[in-house]
Amino acid sequence: MTGQEFNHDWQTHKSNNFKKIGQLKHVTSDSIKNSGVSIGFECLDRFLFDPEKCYDKLAAIGVKWARCQTGWCRCEKEKNVYDFRWLDTVVDNLLKRGIQPWFNLGYGNKLYMPDAYGDAAVGHVPLYYGDEALQAWEKYVAALAEHFSDRVNFWEIWNEPNVKSFWQPMEPSPMDYAKLIRITAPIIRNYVPGAKIGACQNCVFSPSYTPAFIKSGIADTIDIFSVHIYRIQPESKNVYNELETLRRMLDENGGSHVKIYQGESGYASWFPENHWMNTYFLESETNQAKWLLRRFLSDFGAGLELSCFFQVADMEKPYQKGFDEIKLPARYGILNGNNYTPKKSYYALAHIATVFDCDTKRLPSYINISSDVDMPKSERLSRLFNVSFMTHSFIRNNRPMYFYYLPEDIQLDWPGLSNMDISLFPAEHNTGISNPVAVDMLDGSIYKIENFETTGEYVSQLRGMPIKDYPILITDINALAGRIEN
Repeated sequence: MTGQEFNHDWQTHKSNNFKKIGQLKHVTSDSIKNSGVSIGFECLDRFLFDPEKCYDKLAAIGVKWARCQTGWCRCEKEKNVYDFRWLDTVVDNLLKRGIQPWFNLGYGNKLYMPDAYGDAAVGHVPLYYGDEALQAWEKYVAALAEHFSDRVNFWEIWNEPNVKSFWQPMEPSPMDYAKLIRITAPIIRNYVPGAKIGACQNCVFSPSYTPAFIKSGIADTIDIFSVHIYRIQPESKNVYNELETLRRMLDENGGSHVKIYQGESGYASWFPENHWMNTYFLESETNQAKWLLRRFLSDFGAGLELSCFFQVADMEKPYQKGFDEIKLPARYGILNGNNYTPKKSYYALAHIATVFDCDTKRLPSYINISSDVDMPKSERLSRLFNVSFMTHSFIRNNRPMYFYYLPEDIQLDWPGLSNMDISLFPAEHNTGISNPVAVDMLDGSIYKIENFETTGEYVSQLRGMPIKDYPILITDINALAGRIEN
């Protein structure tokens, strides 16, 4: 892919400030020691995509984690008889390619819940179906944990329990969710010593749910709190303040050891009419790719160690969750569900994985963006301009890495601006930038920056820089050592 496939600003920039020198090199999963880049590998309990067509494509772009639903309904089709062969195939194929599966343990089983919606009993909670169902759940968890004890260490219990569709047949209850975790976690730990136990919710912080759940004392049982952040703009509702509030409440209730992950969040390349996300622009691969970039930057910029994009491949057939109507899902995959060809979001994720391996660390450096251009009156000129620039700083190979963008709604197709002045203020314990490059994170193009000023031996100001509604990276070429190809 070339820069011209996405935008022409770099090549035609009036200041002739940029010279393309290469592309971000895709790295394989088994060549990366570790990272926090995860992909959704869910819904195989309902046969909603073909995993065989995904393994090699994921391994080629450096994904390190995959969230897998364990599917009680698919594992136990006859009472007390467990068949984990399908899940063995998934786990082993991921592991041999350098991708670590992590389990989302949940959903019901019609053997014990005959009135459940759909064959997969999505969202039906064993707490509410009598002693036989609860004992069957405990036996299933024990069999599953014993079977995968040497392959899977991170176990997330249930999915989005604060959402009615996923907490059936009763209303969502933080106290009952805490009870389910307290029943389930010791069984897992009995077979997987040192297992990391996760809770999750479909939001960052829900005033009507989260405080009661955390104050139940659940922090003494969990190691991870996974938040799912589905929003038109990844940064909206002041997600950083929400995360700080969640962190403070965990700390105040015995959970200072609990890590916060972003465990499921996505944006589709196509939405059906009347989708719950209320998008008004229904189809765009580019919008999906931009959103993905901003999601990972927001999460890593907030200090989260893991971020997971939903999902690997489009689900191309209708399915049912809870009491909801059966309907065609939005196309959230980074692979096309018809032919499993990569979308633009696939390449965007490759660029994230290339840059955010274990050698990249969050660093509170400062980047200032200003503009002297005359601002034209235009409906396409964002009201966010000059008040809401997003910036995130990291360090790699002892060189600072600055990401910046305008968090405009990607559906507006904001055209961007091309004459920004950017001042860089590196932290004192890194060596700064002496050979500046800019990386277009959407297409992976790397440009040498020609127009800059230095203070001492390092770059202090860049002239004539573009700004987009997706992240651009400014760094020293040495920060990308081993990550550039011509």
